[in-house]
Amino acid sequence: MSKVSNNPVATIKTVSDTQGKAQFLVSGTLGFDTVPELMKQAQRLFAFVQSAEVDLAGVDNCNSAGLAFIFEMSREMQQQNKTIKFKSVPEQIHTFARAYSVDNELEQAGLLC
Repeated sequence: MSKVSNNPVATIKTVSDTQGKAQFLVSGTLGFDTVPELMKQAQRLFAFVQSAEVDLAGVDNCNSAGLAFIFEMSREMQQQNKTIKFKSVPEQIHTFARAYSVDNELEQAGLLC
């Protein structure tokens, strides 16, 4: 009898990549246990693009680690003079952004589309 794992996971995959402009889809749970590995995956994928659009439509659950993912990936891309935008951001992340008073910062930076 095989054991079924209940450990949450998060993945990112390339949806399209045209001349350095790529679209990615994030799926799964953005939590404290999953975001560190997700960031490693994203760093590998983002290394080859100048512009990234990250669709969070596949996220089924998240906590404040999801907000941290957005900020960390944005910071890393900015340091490399690359652009990144996030779309279909779950309401949970918007709630955390408002709670931490960083919602205006996200919108002014043009990170959410």
